[in-house]
Amino acid sequence: MTSAEGISIEMTMRFVSGRSSLLETKITNPTGKELTIELDGKLVTDYYAKNGNAAKETINEKLPNYTREVSSDDNGDITIDFGRERASWYVRTTGESEFHITRNLATTTKFTDDNYQSVAKIDGNQTIYTVFTHTMTADEWNTEQSVVEDILNHPDNYIAKTVTRWEDYLAKGLSNPNASKEQERVAVKAIETLNGNWRSPAGVLSHDTVTPSVTARWFSGNLTWPWDTWKQAYAMAHFNPNIAMENIRAVFQYQIQDNDALRPYDKGFLLDVVGMNMSDIRGEAEGRTEFNDAQTWNERNTKPSLASWAVWEVYTALKNEHNREADAQAWLEEMYPKLKAYHDWWLTARDTNGNGIPEYGATVDPEHTTKDGQLIYFYKPNAQSDWIEASGIDNYNALLESGNYVDISSPAQTAASWESGRDDAAVFGFIDTIADANGYDSLSETEAQEIDQLGRYAKDKYSFDNKLNIGTDGEGKTLVTYSNISAENTAKLNQAKKDWQVKFSENKDKKGEVIGYSLYQESIDQASYWYSDNNYLAKIATELGLGNEATEFTKKANETKDYINKCMFDKETGFFYDISIDNAQARELNNGCAGKPLVNRGMGAEGWSPLFNEAATQEHADAVVNNMLDKSKFNTKMPLGTAAKDNPAYGADIYWRGRVWVDQFYFGVKGLDNYGYNKEAIELTNKLFANAEGLTQDKPIQENYNPETGAVQGANNFSWSSAHLYMLYNKFFKAQ
Repeated sequence: MTSAEGISIEMTMRFVSGRSSLLETKITNPTGKELTIELDGKLVTDYYAKNGNAAKETINEKLPNYTREVSSDDNGDITIDFGRERASWYVRTTGESEFHITRNLATTTKFTDDNYQSVAKIDGNQTIYTVFTHTMTADEWNTEQSVVEDILNHPDNYIAKTVTRWEDYLAKGLSNPNASKEQERVAVKAIETLNGNWRSPAGVLSHDTVTPSVTARWFSGNLTWPWDTWKQAYAMAHFNPNIAMENIRAVFQYQIQDNDALRPYDKGFLLDVVGMNMSDIRGEAEGRTEFNDAQTWNERNTKPSLASWAVWEVYTALKNEHNREADAQAWLEEMYPKLKAYHDWWLTARDTNGNGIPEYGATVDPEHTTKDGQLIYFYKPNAQSDWIEASGIDNYNALLESGNYVDISSPAQTAASWESGRDDAAVFGFIDTIADANGYDSLSETEAQEIDQLGRYAKDKYSFDNKLNIGTDGEGKTLVTYSNISAENTAKLNQAKKDWQVKFSENKDKKGEVIGYSLYQESIDQASYWYSDNNYLAKIATELGLGNEATEFTKKANETKDYINKCMFDKETGFFYDISIDNAQARELNNGCAGKPLVNRGMGAEGWSPLFNEAATQEHADAVVNNMLDKSKFNTKMPLGTAAKDNPAYGADIYWRGRVWVDQFYFGVKGLDNYGYNKEAIELTNKLFANAEGLTQDKPIQENYNPETGAVQGANNFSWSSAHLYMLYNKFFKAQ
């Protein structure tokens, strides 16, 4: 920025520690005049704004405990003290949280309402250094003060180290000479995003980590998911391996041990979400007095078993790319016992029929289970009804059998879908119903039928009459009911409901106590990941000189591959599916399979998991590829959505029943490439780069995209999308 008199100001900000950033302000003053410098700022007052539209409530009104007291010292440096606020989904402060603005220039600072103004006079050219520091406890600030002092004493050193650090990321990460300029641009954006979502240790989390998105409040802080971590670490191993390892360590920090205060029966279990704040239940069990009341900490489920895949990638990158062979070996030695415990947990807690193929499920948790050990569920008996809470797995199954509900929900079902990493996917029984058409200001019958996916499915499958009455409730909102409520027509609807019903097994210990739940279905993606997990554990065991263990894991992998191709492929539709765990079906099949494929729930991205994991036969892979390339199914403008367009539960804007997620896209094109379809894989990848809104321009990398338009959806600056885009750049694009 340059004035008419030639006065110029150049500002550069660098992140220089885990708690502080440094702003360099270079002022060039050729006039010879004394200048008055005014540095001002303002506290945010509006609670929430989206697309420029601010909510009516102020921060003070919405969060009255979140007080902000501003003060300055004799040097004019500023401290903002935050009151103790524990509203999980908005902001969390300890009562000792502070924000500091410290400069190498003495100023006179004044305050008016929510504003501050710091004034100083300078002659000639001058460089002002400002350190911004955010600490969450008094101990953190006591530690960081000496860091701030050192930053201001040696600012050039800190800036130079930051420049070197980023140059090193790019030198290591941009290693594909065959990539186009656009592809390299996206790779740089991915590296920026992953490093930007890196968070230092805080609260009860002792390791650096990478969060899904710091610009989405439900992902921000240092919240850490296993499923995200495996992907993030796989990518970051190539340009920031230390943080790749730390991210994985963060997940394993709270791996359940056999002396755990809360769930010792879940030895080896990895929590779904950890972060700086524990849940109140775990905090109480561990005797915590601080960082012990989070709603974001989650022990209801885990995530799929690709941990060994990520650990092995870090190992090979350390060894082959970073010349850190000793560190690579130490890494395997550190992680192997933890990976084995995680692997064994799946067989202990999620293999209800004992056939070595784990299911998805849910833990014992207050959200799932009553104090006396009964499964919790909710249902609506009719359109006018509110949700009714009930309990007991026998009662739940009886209600499913009767069909006497318009909507039914089990928190354990939701957790099981979370455990897959594909929240509320169709294969787990999620489909919109007539209940979802209620509560609108107005709807036509056609619009309501479009919402009622189950009704349309029943019409197509069982000739159900899905004509609707559109009424209103006491508040003038839509109240939708079926016109034909005859016993014959209702029986057709109930038959359709059965195709989408999800039942559970109560997994019990030797004393008969419930220790968790499994779905009565074996999932094709989990079986495929399980195949890979065994293979990678075999590789790790071999590297560690554990030949007998490697042999056992290889045997399990081969058995899993055989099971996948024998039991989970449907010849008629040419696709892989989850299968039922059904004793009657198993007896009918008489081939060792737990049940039949769940074809009625349509095709989803899980169907190409065997191709990504190289568990499919070539014949089966060829059939799956035909479906993937079919424009009426998955080959849309933005290809490889999470449900086929002809899936009964498909919606272009539904989270995991239509939207394109870059991880599932990557699994798809990598699967194509694994089975000889490189040309087709490149064509689909080029479609993604061309049609994902803003991807090759200036928009941030998104959580997911609309399959029919490419429009951005979900959170921006998303880590696992960035990780898989980097994987495409790093290992997928080759010389053509």
